[in-house]
Amino acid sequence: MTAGTGPLAGIRVLDLSALAPGPFATTLLGDLGADVITLEAPPAARPGSGVGDLGVHGGREARRLGLSPLHRSRRSIVVNLKDPAGLDIALRLAARSDVFVEGFRPGVCERLGLGYPALSATSPGLVYCSLTGYGQTGELAQHAGHDLNYIAEAGLLSATTRAGQRPGIPLNMAADYAAGGLLAAFGILAGLTGRASTGRGTHVDVSMYEGLLSLLQVVPAWVDAGAPDPSWGGGLLSGAVPFYDCYRTSDDRWISVGALEPKFFANLCTALGRPELIALQNDPTRWDEMRTVFTATFAEAPLDTWLDRLGAVDTAVAPVRSLPDAFATAHRRGVLPAPGQVGPVPRMSGWVTTAGPVVTRPGAHTREVLGGLEMTGEQIDELIAAGVVAE
Repeated sequence: MTAGTGPLAGIRVLDLSALAPGPFATTLLGDLGADVITLEAPPAARPGSGVGDLGVHGGREARRLGLSPLHRSRRSIVVNLKDPAGLDIALRLAARSDVFVEGFRPGVCERLGLGYPALSATSPGLVYCSLTGYGQTGELAQHAGHDLNYIAEAGLLSATTRAGQRPGIPLNMAADYAAGGLLAAFGILAGLTGRASTGRGTHVDVSMYEGLLSLLQVVPAWVDAGAPDPSWGGGLLSGAVPFYDCYRTSDDRWISVGALEPKFFANLCTALGRPELIALQNDPTRWDEMRTVFTATFAEAPLDTWLDRLGAVDTAVAPVRSLPDAFATAHRRGVLPAPGQVGPVPRMSGWVTTAGPVVTRPGAHTREVLGGLEMTGEQIDELIAAGVVAE
């Protein structure tokens, strides 16, 4: 986006995170006007997924082509933190930042001299965000993990799986992006808001595991109130009821049905030509029978036929799209400003925000950022030659 515009203009963010949650959080901030500087490790020290070009930022090739959204709306500098001169650069950048984001295991930044106690001692207004799987303390704090492990521990994986089936593995949206990156952005903004009135910063401790439990906290309340346990497909919203489920059509595609409200359910049954089912919505003893009818009925015609027929009535159905089809459809509808680009989000009437370009090369702004630290071209050349920084 244009420098100096957006609700977060004037806020500088130093991002030392590498895996998806941190860059997602800082992309959200950068899209809304924050000056995000990503401090990247030299190539040999960068974390990888171990699966070639499928890496955590969407792949090296996607980045080179300017397609990876987790590299947009930011500047990039490559610094070797294992070199004392590199660590000094990080400390100087942190001293000029409002926000510091890191995604290391607990204790790593402290050992580097970049922990919250050290940085806040000289910058008491700093909002420092740590993003981990299991938080800074507790029995799992040093435990390795990825999104799949966190959703398994938090119980979400069982609720996306039918009884007797192998757990279905969703993409890494729930832990990495929702309970991780989105919660981190929220915590950072809360920290900045609090600082505006107190002058004091804070340490934002984001645990993806705890974040998932927060997203799921309504479930125990449901169960305590008498609702069925949604684990293994046993709940209202996890597959137990036939009018909140997916059905295969005659062309081997799928349609989702979410006709929970009586009005939507009645309209659905009427449009399917099965009005006798309307009276059975609240009779669990007849739900197996209803599911059998729905299964057979939807199998009689192709998906597009059902979408045309049901689109003419007020009911809750939608096609189950592939990801490429979903994004292409959203772009065609004008939801996406460009193919594959989402955001900036959320939309706000008070600002016209535009996502900044993708940084296609690590260290693309090394000279620019170091120049902001009053370093001369000769000094920067010496640091590059010594392997302290790279461009």
